[in-house]
Amino acid sequence: MLHEIGQAAQQIGPPGGPPGGPGGPGGPPPGFSFTDALFQLVEFVGVFLAVGAIGFRFGIVRQIRGMSDEAKAILRADNAALLGILGMALLWLIYLGQPYLDAVTNHKAFAAALPKNLSQFQWKMAMLTIGTLGFVLVRATWRGGWTIAAIGVLLLVLQPLYTGRFSSKVNAVHILAASTWLGTLLVLVLIGIRGVARSTRASSAQHAELVADLVNSFSPLALVASAIVAITGLTTAWLHLKRISSLWTTSYGFALDIKLILVLAVVTLGAWNWRRVRPSLGAEGSEQTIRRSARMELTFAALVLIATSVLVTLPSPR
Repeated sequence: MLHEIGQAAQQIGPPGGPPGGPGGPGGPPPGFSFTDALFQLVEFVGVFLAVGAIGFRFGIVRQIRGMSDEAKAILRADNAALLGILGMALLWLIYLGQPYLDAVTNHKAFAAALPKNLSQFQWKMAMLTIGTLGFVLVRATWRGGWTIAAIGVLLLVLQPLYTGRFSSKVNAVHILAASTWLGTLLVLVLIGIRGVARSTRASSAQHAELVADLVNSFSPLALVASAIVAITGLTTAWLHLKRISSLWTTSYGFALDIKLILVLAVVTLGAWNWRRVRPSLGAEGSEQTIRRSARMELTFAALVLIATSVLVTLPSPR
């Protein structure tokens, strides 16, 4: 699903465009499209928000035992669901907006601009509807909506597992794992830690204890997801590079180098949070420390998303 846009971009014409154009002096690399990269970035953000909301609900909040009424009020489920709805809205925008833009640009009917494999597109729309409905039901105070949202989002993200080639299958798992890791961290910061910091319902000591519970619940999820990201990321890179020299001889390799450097920064900051910051949680004021360090980690994660959006719109080395 997320990989399909990149595959479409790879079919753009050969190098050697006019000056300032793709392949020309001062222009972007051959096969690169700013529009495709922007669509890809928005799609990534949408998936991160939707999966992150689900990860926050099932991977963090549900793991905290004996939660007080004050904590439940701070971590209201509908707040996380609102981010999930935002993520689904971005995905609706991408999956319907891209063919609409194609139809307008090329002066053809909207139906003619839809993907050729219409059954896969219809499945995608069905899962978007289910996921969106689930989040809306959570906002309407029905907790069962989380299960519905999870089914819709997971089947949407993992669609290539039963429709795509091997590289697409690996890429789908890679995106799900990355969204579970960094998307959940984003929701944790925006809803969890930020909510605790702004709350007046509990004492400073209770705030610190709740933040410690949140981070400690997130750590196992982050460790497993980051390990899957590493394995699938290396597999995807090898499938596309074909030879190690492509890392320094092709535009795809240069973009991958930048992404790897940024990923290394994210991993380093995550390791610092886990080994140095997490053990200090529970003391008064510690929630501000983890909030600052998590923000830094998310800043580099955003740069990774931008780099990845560029990477998947470049043609693989031949």
